[in-house]
Amino acid sequence: MKIIHTADWHLGKVVNNFPLLADQMQTLNQWLEEVALLAPDLVIMAGDLYDRSLPNRETVAAVNDLLTAMVSRLTCPICIIAGNHDGAERINYASSLLSQQNLYMVGLPNSEPSKLTLDQADVYFIPFANHLQWAQAYPDQSIHSIEEAIATHMAVIKQDWNPKKMNIAIYHGYVTPENQARDDQGQLIYSDSERPTEIGTSEYVPHHLFADFDYVALGHLHAAQKAGSERIRYSGSPLKYSKSEANHHKQYLEVDLEAENILVTSHDFHPPHDLRVLRGSFADLMLNPSEDYVFVELTDQQVVHDGMNRLRRVYPNIMGLDYFNIHPQSPSTNLEKNIKKLDQLSADELFQEFYQEVTGQPLNAAQREISSEIWRDIEGGN
Repeated sequence: MKIIHTADWHLGKVVNNFPLLADQMQTLNQWLEEVALLAPDLVIMAGDLYDRSLPNRETVAAVNDLLTAMVSRLTCPICIIAGNHDGAERINYASSLLSQQNLYMVGLPNSEPSKLTLDQADVYFIPFANHLQWAQAYPDQSIHSIEEAIATHMAVIKQDWNPKKMNIAIYHGYVTPENQARDDQGQLIYSDSERPTEIGTSEYVPHHLFADFDYVALGHLHAAQKAGSERIRYSGSPLKYSKSEANHHKQYLEVDLEAENILVTSHDFHPPHDLRVLRGSFADLMLNPSEDYVFVELTDQQVVHDGMNRLRRVYPNIMGLDYFNIHPQSPSTNLEKNIKKLDQLSADELFQEFYQEVTGQPLNAAQREISSEIWRDIEGGN
């Protein structure tokens, strides 16, 4: 059985005032062409179809076009669950009607497990929900965390379990390799663009709750990674959605699944623009133009005058500017330093320091003479 696993599309995402919808649609339309050639038996999108629970009109229209194209190009079932960014009711809308087109969308938790029955496998949909929503689904159970909710739901799933078939779960949330957020090599890979779903560690679900499944397709973490098992995986997001994701390798997963064996092949996404962090001097970076989304870290020892606007001439999609070698002092330290300067330096000397700090260059002799003359006139007038 061949499964395509992707997640966290976040359609309509805006990063540092740059709308990414056009890049997202180009990337996913290319992905769809590749997936059609792979001829899968099942396609999974494990949550966060949208970036907002109330997407704008343009994003909704784009999603409509994309899902229509997927139904047209693919002959296999397409499974989508709600993530924490989605509006669960909107993902669930018209789900019965869409299922007639091989598009299965589940947005809301339910005490009766949502299941797709195939010849080879049973596919269980477990959309994102907080523990209070799960408690409403199971009013006769004591549920105080997502872990307790998933454990309760798993017990119900096992009542209808068919061990002769492959069993697949789709879930959106934090699944940890152990009871802590750790795997054999250390912590899971997180990013700044993942929104916390609960306070503290109550959002974590230990992977052993999914141990009996033949494959678990996860969404929520934006880096592709395993969660304690070859069979429990995050596919990651198709594009980079924050500076912290600049080093991520964005991919979707082709999973060849048998009852006793699994082979996972990674395929790269190909967005029209990469997202990178560039570090170097202002002079060097001005020599290497790019249309990628970039966060610039300057190594210059002084602030570059009008640096952001000047960099934008060669990096039209610059998202941020930081100085790697200039560390801001605390407000109290700066205040004490400035008060001391006011006592020790003349107005002319203070202006010369200000000019050098802003431009990175001292006044030349002619400029110093003009400056001194102006200040003498001002002080004389007082």
